[in-house]
Amino acid sequence: MIEIVILYILNKYDATIYRIGKIAEELFFAYLKTSCGTLNPALKRLEKMGCVEYSEKMSDGGMLSKIFSITPAGKKHLSESLQILEFNNPYYIINDVKIALYCSDILSVNEFITFKENLLNHLELHKIKLENGLKNEYITLNETQKKTVEITISEINELIKLL
Repeated sequence: MIEIVILYILNKYDATIYRIGKIAEELFFAYLKTSCGTLNPALKRLEKMGCVEYSEKMSDGGMLSKIFSITPAGKKHLSESLQILEFNNPYYIINDVKIALYCSDILSVNEFITFKENLLNHLELHKIKLENGLKNEYITLNETQKKTVEITISEINELIKLL
């Protein structure tokens, strides 16, 4: 998901790694915490893929800075990545869907339709797994555990309504 966030930011601004981190904190404050330790490797992966490029510029303080920008291939990759998102870890699905929704304004109407269908499918499947878990006679849950799963199902229902 970090690559999508980086490409989304660079689609709007050219920025140093520090500025990318600050913008990510501002835009995705409720859903994402970044660090240079996550941004730098992701930027290197995106650069190898031809999705980002950089120019070097001397800052006012005399430091050499890399200014990153998105390439046309990066714009295409961002759009395609949003449309075919996979959610392999159920722990992150709700948060990742929220981040994806934040980024969806870059999609065309047709791309958004594909994006929406993909998210709905993943959310519905996750909801079914949770509901089946609540009904499973071999799983013994206490009231707090049941309520926690029910809250997650409720969050999924709200996201489904939003879509």
